[in-house]
Amino acid sequence: MPRADRALASPRAVADPLAAVAPALVALAEAEPGREVCGLVVSSPVGPPEPWPLPNGAARPERAYQVAPEAMLAALRRLDAEGRALLAVFHSHPAGGADLSRSDLGAALVDGRPLLEGVAQIVVSLEAGRAVKVRAHRWTNHQFEGDDLWTHVR
Repeated sequence: MPRADRALASPRAVADPLAAVAPALVALAEAEPGREVCGLVVSSPVGPPEPWPLPNGAARPERAYQVAPEAMLAALRRLDAEGRALLAVFHSHPAGGADLSRSDLGAALVDGRPLLEGVAQIVVSLEAGRAVKVRAHRWTNHQFEGDDLWTHVR
């Protein structure tokens, strides 16, 4: 569970429906601080969005994430069967900030356009095993632009 010394980063984040899932993403990332955790954020029929963690099958999960196609397909089939919407793809950076890396962009874009149109890319940034920022990146004006959903407050 996130520590009490934390707060949302900005008034804009409060209005963002993805801000409600930030504490759960922080908990997932802090539970495995030495590797990139990953998954989907989906709409909930009765409340705030929910994280659906997926296994990280990357060869070096401490530096990258890769969801196996069969795991992604199973998640998307479940999403469809339950009538939910895909809101975001999330992953953590054990070190390195909350911006999208070159490999993150390579996975999120095809021919310079988002692979998943209208789906945010969320990064949970950690330092020394503790989350410091959760940033949602949305496609705007031909690029991903980030908005902080949550920031560690000292």
